[in-house]
Amino acid sequence: MSDLQELTARLRVDLTAAMRGRCLAEVKVLRGLIAAIDDAQAVPVGSLHETYVVRAFGDPSVEVPRRDLGPEDLRRLLESESAARFAAAEEYRAAGHHDRAEELIAAAKIVGRYLDRLVAGE
Repeated sequence: MSDLQELTARLRVDLTAAMRGRCLAEVKVLRGLIAAIDDAQAVPVGSLHETYVVRAFGDPSVEVPRRDLGPEDLRRLLESESAARFAAAEEYRAAGHHDRAEELIAAAKIVGRYLDRLVAGE
């Protein structure tokens, strides 16, 4: 099983557990991470979609495999997600919204757990 498959499987298992445990903050972070991974796997379109061509539903000619993310790609993605949350927390703290800043720091720490697992697995 690749690092990508392991990470997404772990995120989905943890998401299910968080939903059952009603850990709303964790559910929000895990859904965001799953979406970020899906977005990172998207294939760039380039100039292929400049003109619209009607195709039959399910036409395989429009299907392309998603990008495979390696361990380094996943590490960068998780670091970026964590850093974005820490940066936003600092902005909230500077604006006097300490409660929201703490929520974002907690979210960044959740992301950090997965980053630590990924780095430890390398």
